[in-house]
Amino acid sequence: MKNFSLKKAFSCAATEFVKWVCDARMVIVAVLLIFINNFAVSPLTNNAELMGEPLNILETFIAVANSEILILIIPIVFLTLIADYPKVDTNTVFYIVRIGRANWFVGQILKLVFMIISYLAVIFLGTVLPMLSKGFWYNGWSNVATGFVKMFPDRRGDFGVELLPENLYNQLSVFEAAVKSYLLVAAYLMIIGLILLVFSLFKRKTVGFIICGGMISLGMAFSAIRTNLMWTMPMANSITWLHYTKYFKKPIMPMSFSVIYLLVLIAVLLVFGGIAIGKFNYDNVTEVAS
Repeated sequence: MKNFSLKKAFSCAATEFVKWVCDARMVIVAVLLIFINNFAVSPLTNNAELMGEPLNILETFIAVANSEILILIIPIVFLTLIADYPKVDTNTVFYIVRIGRANWFVGQILKLVFMIISYLAVIFLGTVLPMLSKGFWYNGWSNVATGFVKMFPDRRGDFGVELLPENLYNQLSVFEAAVKSYLLVAAYLMIIGLILLVFSLFKRKTVGFIICGGMISLGMAFSAIRTNLMWTMPMANSITWLHYTKYFKKPIMPMSFSVIYLLVLIAVLLVFGGIAIGKFNYDNVTEVAS
C-alpha cells in the first residue's frame, strides 16, 4: 500500500465512527435492548426467583448470543444500522483523493471493527449490568441453568429453560461459552459489513444489501430445520451450542471448522475489497455518489 499511513486511516475511522454513533438510528439499539430483556433476560431471572438461586451474570449474555431467534434479530438490526456503510457521496470522493485510497479503505475496515465491538458491547452490558446486584461471577454454571428441570420437571419445555441448553453447560465452561459466543457473532457481523463494503466499491451496493439479507434468511431457515446445509452459512457457524451434542464429547461440527470458515470468508472479502479499491473509479463524481 503506497503512501499508507495508519494515523490517517485511524483518523478516518474515528471521525466516521463518531458520526455513526450520533446517528438518529441508534434509537433502534434501545428498542433492541428492551426486546432482549423481555425475550431472554426476564425468563431466566424468573426461573432464578422461582428456584431462589442466583444466575451467573454471564449466563444472560450467553443465552442471548445463542438464541436462534435473537441471532436472527441481532444481525438484522446491525444491517439496518450500517445500511449506508460505507458512506460514499461527493464529499467522500474528494476525501479519498486527499487521504489516499489505501488509507480510506483501511479506515473503513477499522470503522467496521469499531462498530461491531461497540454494538456487541452494548448488548453485552445491557444483559450483564442488570444481573450485577442479583448474580454471581464465577467460571461455573448456576443451579438455575443446570438444575431447574430437576426441581420443576413439569416445566421442561419452558422458554427460559431452552435459552441455556445442555449443549452449552455440559460441554463448555461459562467463560469459554461467553468468549466463543462473542467472537463468533462478531465474525458473523464482520462478514455482513464486508459484503456491503465490497459491493459498494464495485458500485453494486443494493446487490450487496440483498445478499446480506438472503444470507441471514437462509442461515435461519437451514438452522431451523437442522439440515447440514446450515454449515454453509455464517449463522450456524456463529451459534456456539449448535456445534455440540447434549452429553457426548464428540462435537456435531468441530469448532475449528467454523473458525476457519469464518476467517477464510473474511479474508476473501478483504482481498476482493483490496482489489475493488485499487480499481475504484471516482473520476465521475455523479456515478460514485449514486
